[in-house]
Amino acid sequence: MRISRPEISREENTVVYRTEVESEDGSRDLWFRVDAGFGDLITDTSDAPLVGLLIPAMAAGEDIHLAGTLSERLYYNLSAPYQALLQHIFPALQKIEIRPERLRAEHGRAPGVATGFSGGIDSFCVLADHHYAPDCPESFRLTHLVFNNVGSHGPGEQGKRLFKIRSDRLAPKVERMGLPFVLVDSNLDSFYGEGLTFAKTHTPRSIAVALLLQQGIGRYMYAAAHTLGHTSVGPDSGISRADPICLPLLSTEVQEIMPGGEIYPRVEKSFKIAEIPDSYDTLDVCVQDEDINCSRCRKCTLSMAPLDAAGLLDRYSSQFHVDAYRANRYRLLARALEKPKPGPLRRDIVRYIKGEYGWRFRLLLPLSMWKYRAAKRIRRPLGRLARRILHTLGRERKPPE
Repeated sequence: MRISRPEISREENTVVYRTEVESEDGSRDLWFRVDAGFGDLITDTSDAPLVGLLIPAMAAGEDIHLAGTLSERLYYNLSAPYQALLQHIFPALQKIEIRPERLRAEHGRAPGVATGFSGGIDSFCVLADHHYAPDCPESFRLTHLVFNNVGSHGPGEQGKRLFKIRSDRLAPKVERMGLPFVLVDSNLDSFYGEGLTFAKTHTPRSIAVALLLQQGIGRYMYAAAHTLGHTSVGPDSGISRADPICLPLLSTEVQEIMPGGEIYPRVEKSFKIAEIPDSYDTLDVCVQDEDINCSRCRKCTLSMAPLDAAGLLDRYSSQFHVDAYRANRYRLLARALEKPKPGPLRRDIVRYIKGEYGWRFRLLLPLSMWKYRAAKRIRRPLGRLARRILHTLGRERKPPE
């Protein structure tokens, strides 16, 4: 894989960072686009495309040749230790060589401090400590929020459409918080093949955006999905449990990458943000594309349950269908907890709501789970039988003459 020297140009009211990528799949451009007002944040190094394309290159077994300038620290860490960690998590990845044209070891961090912001619990928790907290040191206080399009909104034009809808929804609420909102569009997702989903590879994708902005952002806090106690390096369905170890390896001489909110269990994060009035009409945890949280999916259910048990859910009545949730609480929880081996986040939530709901949880939830599983066992064979009958009827129906 060959990555050309980046070109930075102004196109209408945006600034575009573009580099040509040649690989076994052919030649095409990788680009990142920001509003012109934030153009001074963009670096001229090749750090961003290297981090963004490392996993696709390792999946294809292609060495990376960089015509641009690369951070010396990033070159060292990505050449060996970071790749070793990735191979522990995704054993199918292959070790590759990184061959930069030039290395740079500049020092002197820019004063900007940023984090990605989607309106979710993890990103709000970073704001709780680094924006709303009065005792936060100034060099750790947020100066910018970032919202990017590197795969979380879906592929191609569908992703661009959702990116626009969601950023438009968030923008007035971020303006109320008093922080600049940096929108970064990109086609990075198109370089990730089948199996390399956003859920698996979100960390390096998002950090590529952070590194793009290192000319003005000297410290970037990546919202942690797991607590430090859940940190692990080994075969996994995603990369996030290794973030506390991996993130520092993605830092450069001029930008520090660090986790944010990694010391808090999920339930504690929920309670921290429940003290932030700005979250009451902004919190967005849902996997569905709706104006407010659907209040039915697993993520909604597991976000609402601790707030409901603590008597805090009514604060979010504009963001959730609170009455519908309460009317179906145990059925929704049964579906959300149905998998036989819940992960550490779900275990933390269950441990808390067991204590708060008390006997109701211990009696009604197992009953609801039994009913849910029994219904699934009945629905599946009935569904198969119905499809078989329809298929037989379709074969027996004579075609028109």
